[in-house]
Parts: sequence; structure tokens; C-alpha cells
Amino acid sequence: MTDDQIRSAIKLGVPFFGVTGRGEVMARYIPYGPVFKWDRNQIIPMPLQGSDLLWWLKASDEEDHDG
Repeated sequence: MTDDQIRSAIKLGVPFFGVTGRGEVMARYIPYGPVFKWDRNQIIPMPLQGSDLLWWLKASDEEDHDG
């Protein structure tokens, strides 16, 4: 999945499984459920969800492009 597809799935609340442009594995397993991130052989719920998570992803992308 592309970053735009992942953001769209987060916004729409649909299940997805994808890798961001920065290499983070993210997934949602049930509609409107929490978004999980793969970390050290386990999945953990993201501390932010919904529009807050979308903002965080956008800010992280901008930070990567600035540096």
C-alpha cells in the first residue's frame, strides 16, 4: 500500500495491512478498530488514532523531508 492508501484506510475506518514509506508496518484488523504497528516481533496499538494519527503521520513525513 502507498502512504496515501494507508491514510485513506485510517480515515475511512476500513481494515488494512501495509508498510509506510518509512518502513513501518501498520494494520487495522476490524472495521473502525484500533490501528496497530509492528514493533519488535509484536503488534502494539498506536497511541494515537483517527485524525490525530493522520496528523502524526503527516508531521513525521515532513520531518523526514526536512532533515
